[in-house]
Amino acid sequence: MKVLIVDDEPSIVNLIRMNLKLEGYDTVCAYNGREAIEAYAAQKPDIVLLDIMLPDMDGYDVLRAIQELDRSAAVIFITANDKRTSKILGLELGADDYITKPFDNKELALRVKTLWRRIRLARGAAQEAPPPEPEAPAQEAVPAPRVYGILSLDEEGRRASVEGRDVPLTYREFDLLCYLARNRRRVLGREELLENIWGYSFMGNTRAVDILIKRLRQKLGPAGEYIKTVYGVGYRFEVSEK
Repeated sequence: MKVLIVDDEPSIVNLIRMNLKLEGYDTVCAYNGREAIEAYAAQKPDIVLLDIMLPDMDGYDVLRAIQELDRSAAVIFITANDKRTSKILGLELGADDYITKPFDNKELALRVKTLWRRIRLARGAAQEAPPPEPEAPAQEAVPAPRVYGILSLDEEGRRASVEGRDVPLTYREFDLLCYLARNRRRVLGREELLENIWGYSFMGNTRAVDILIKRLRQKLGPAGEYIKTVYGVGYRFEVSEK
């Protein structure tokens, strides 16, 4: 697994690099926004650790540029600004996570590990999977996409479409949509969604769930109305009967 570390402070870059090396991860380093974009295009890292305050451009603009190269890019923001608005903006733009400086090295490694585990599950660990056994039946059935009204979900291929139009989703957006659909008609609390989609305690910030739901609804267009808000509790997936 390869991680792109983007920060204008060499001491922080080296600290992160050493800690990730201990976890067995390869790293690529960049010290400004332009280097980060070029490194992403050339190296195709699996995860980006992105500082918001960079000397030539802010991390939000870097994220947008990276998303133009890869809509499913996995990004964790690193920020010295602990204002809630800064964190919310990063999540709204499509970041998967954020961590505030000064950070705990173990916490950062845990967040990277958790996101990487979800990415590997999303990819089906195809590169590491053993070749199929010769005696395996050639006609092994492939699960058909599940259809919910105008929404189609292909969990095997990790593809979502609305009225036949593909909807590009990030790893967490797709995982959240599938979890909602699998548990349709059941009210899901924010804490349950945090535990099952983020995979760890997200510092009690249930606002992250609301932001991800908002992004999903926007991307799904008319199918976004299937995600119902249950005020004071959480969310429920339910296909409207018309």
